[in-house]
Amino acid sequence: MNTKEAVKAFIQSEIAPGGNEVITDDSNLIELGIIDSMGVMKLIAFVEETFSITINPDDLMPENFETLDAISALLDRCTKA
Repeated sequence: MNTKEAVKAFIQSEIAPGGNEVITDDSNLIELGIIDSMGVMKLIAFVEETFSITINPDDLMPENFETLDAISALLDRCTKA
């Protein structure tokens, strides 16, 4: 399972369980109401623990958590830092 798939599975099981929304790589998770500020915090805790990274406070902007593509790009930047 790659990073994007792991994040998607976490969102579907822990943040929006039972949701009927189809999540694609470019679905706007915030606009669709799939993820909110509390969901972002849960997601950050999950990715930091799962991938042994630290997300910089400067990266805590909504646009970094809007889509699976944006989240994946953020995680790529964090793992290369």
